[in-house]
Amino acid sequence: MKKENAPVTQTEHKIGNITYVVCSSASERATDTLDKKIKKLIRKDIELKPAKAHN
Repeated sequence: MKKENAPVTQTEHKIGNITYVVCSSASERATDTLDKKIKKLIRKDIELKPAKAHN
């Protein structure tokens, strides 16, 4: 059985001064919605970056 690649969708999400470019494709095995997945990725990104000093 030949596996076909799902079409990829690219979207931009701007939060504050940061623009996230998200490339996604559908999966029959996925359990998260796109919104949940993006929130998880952003949360992980924020946790990995060191806190900036406020002036």
